[in-house]
Amino acid sequence: MPQRHAAAVGCSSAHARARAVVRDPPEPMNRDETVAAFPDFPWLAVDDRTSVERLFGSRGWLVPGERVLNCCSAGQGNMNLTLLVKTTDRTLVVKQARPWVEKYDHIAAPWDRSIYEQRFYARVAQIPELAICSPSLVASDERARVLVLEHIPESNDLTSLYAGHQLSKDEVQALANYLVALHAATYSEDLADFPNREMRALNHEHIFRVPLADNGIDLDSYEAGLRRAADELRADSQYMTQVAQLGERYLDDGPCLVHGDFFPGSWLRNAERIWVIDPEFCFAGDPEVDLGCAIAHLSLSDQQGKIAEAFLDTYRDHGSAPHVDVSLLVRYAAVEVMRRLIGVAQLPIAPTDGWRRSLLQCARDAMLEGSWEALWSRKQA
Repeated sequence: MPQRHAAAVGCSSAHARARAVVRDPPEPMNRDETVAAFPDFPWLAVDDRTSVERLFGSRGWLVPGERVLNCCSAGQGNMNLTLLVKTTDRTLVVKQARPWVEKYDHIAAPWDRSIYEQRFYARVAQIPELAICSPSLVASDERARVLVLEHIPESNDLTSLYAGHQLSKDEVQALANYLVALHAATYSEDLADFPNREMRALNHEHIFRVPLADNGIDLDSYEAGLRRAADELRADSQYMTQVAQLGERYLDDGPCLVHGDFFPGSWLRNAERIWVIDPEFCFAGDPEVDLGCAIAHLSLSDQQGKIAEAFLDTYRDHGSAPHVDVSLLVRYAAVEVMRRLIGVAQLPIAPTDGWRRSLLQCARDAMLEGSWEALWSRKQA
């Protein structure tokens, strides 16, 4: 069992948490312009051990005699700079949010997203069922937009599912039970600290609008004929209306805390258990947001239909689970499938011959029919 660390969070009061010491750029800048505009900001970088040690030392995060030995990339993250930092005493994960998307640095992103991620980790640490499968928050600093997290040794994310690996029964139950615990523990509680509206607006743009606009993505490089299939979907007025209405629902506040990006890239697996990470998209929303996202990626990773059914049954059959609106869940799943097929945030799926177009049609049918089984029907035909 990895060592659990006590949180050393920088600001404790609600007022201090809300205070932004370094504001976002007043207008969009590219990466180089932003760095130049904030020369005193403690920018971190892969392989820059000195900057990490300077930050840790200035914040009092090093014990006497402890030194930073090296830092390297902690993986293929999308939103944030994520470093694996080794010191003379321990190994840590360090995340820094910047006013751009790390993987696509031409896309602006809310700089304060790390504050919401810190709040999420602090909240789930109070829920025993979640604390055991969430990395501990070791330290955080709002000014530097930095989180220091427990490193989960010998773990890998579950993006291997897109290469054909199937979830086990225990893993399906663990993922469903995680959502039950999160949604049930926070249902109808005061979630005033979790609006996360700027991140929600960014996600709304890339889920509900960008994929269905003329976005310039070379879709035919993923599958011949996919661009034409996308154009046909955009011309479907009934479908477009449903997506727009769902997008408005997504922007409304909901009754519980949701992870906001519950997909294989946020699921880790080691010999002990499934872990859940990267909650920077968290907000007060519908439980169906998380459930729909998970179902979407079970379809996108070609998991068997019975796995999706077992996931939903495990959630719904739990005594403390909130009521689930299946038609709403299906619509969230359908739009997530659509945006992963024809939007910017592509998945590590090899080029295909007909599979993407077929699944895109499945997503259209699921959106209009309200049936999650539609996400499997055509692929198995």
